[in-house]
Amino acid sequence: MEHTFSTEEIEQYQYVPVNSAQAYRDRMFFLLEEVNRVMDARDDLDRLIGNNPRSRMYDNHRNHAAFMATVFALNNYGMLLSVVPWVYRAYASQGFSYDYFPVHLRAWQKVLEENLPPDDAAPLKGIYGRLIASHETFIALSRETTFLEIPAGNSRREEATVRFLEAVLRGDSATSLTISSEQVAGAADLEDFYQWVVRPTMYRVGEMWERGEISVAKEHLASAVVNRILAAHYLDFVMKSDPTRGTVIVAASANEFHEIGARMVASAFELDGWNVEFLGADTPVEDLLEMVAEKRPFVLAVSATMPFNIEHVSRIIERVRALPVWVRPKIMIGGLAFRHLSDPSGLLGANGYAGDCAQAVDLVRKWSGEVIE
Repeated sequence: MEHTFSTEEIEQYQYVPVNSAQAYRDRMFFLLEEVNRVMDARDDLDRLIGNNPRSRMYDNHRNHAAFMATVFALNNYGMLLSVVPWVYRAYASQGFSYDYFPVHLRAWQKVLEENLPPDDAAPLKGIYGRLIASHETFIALSRETTFLEIPAGNSRREEATVRFLEAVLRGDSATSLTISSEQVAGAADLEDFYQWVVRPTMYRVGEMWERGEISVAKEHLASAVVNRILAAHYLDFVMKSDPTRGTVIVAASANEFHEIGARMVASAFELDGWNVEFLGADTPVEDLLEMVAEKRPFVLAVSATMPFNIEHVSRIIERVRALPVWVRPKIMIGGLAFRHLSDPSGLLGANGYAGDCAQAVDLVRKWSGEVIE
């Protein structure tokens, strides 16, 4: 089971003032380059990063900066503490030494002290100091906890999920399609298939990658097979439906390359009678806004799987909120990135949050009823 941090543990992380959070966000890319420079100067860097290419470290640092910008803006340290053990596990599975983490965090402290006004830097350095002090705890939790939970279903579904998982990990599209066809006799079966077979399968694939049990290539192979299966069922059942309602745009945020969840939500909307524009993974903010202005959707649904992409979702919401009211759609957010937030839509300023396809459809139906009234 995943460790739950107590209120007392969370409250040890002091509130970061708005000015400090904004200073971090405004100078994030400069600070990031300075941290890279500090780390590059270390004689022991290759040992710390497990002889990985430095480009991988730079990517990790960029993701760290984006995630911390969101943490500071929201002052949500329960989310921070829940994600850090996963980060330790994921990095360690790729060969990074546990010694890397406090070294990296101290580099941030140094750079913040040297490049921000003292009043802005102090509370940010304090958060990094708390993380450093909890280093041994995070190591222990990274070895003990499971980041992703697999939904429980009936025995028939669980058996199908196990077979489906084994097939997609082999890259066996034919067997995967056979198994899925046993579960999906018609359009009415798709939502259950998404919820009880595809979703837990991809949870397990992600967890296996985090633990170093499968390679990035194998994770990509499994995802590619699942996308083929979804495409096959789309052609058989979803594409045949005629839209009778308004337009919905579904997209994964910028820098988000996990699109399977968003694809399933898009299909669920189509089956419910909506005209859906599915934009897929890694959608740039400017291009997304251009599409919103062109299509005038009733709903914009934005997905993020990785916690460090919450920052990109936040920027999308800010930009959409700035549009004229007659252009502005309702904003729905969803994806695993938000699982540690008790009220993700409220914190980020979206109109609503959906945890799965059924919730997404129900929410849009509710909003549609509001419009009719």
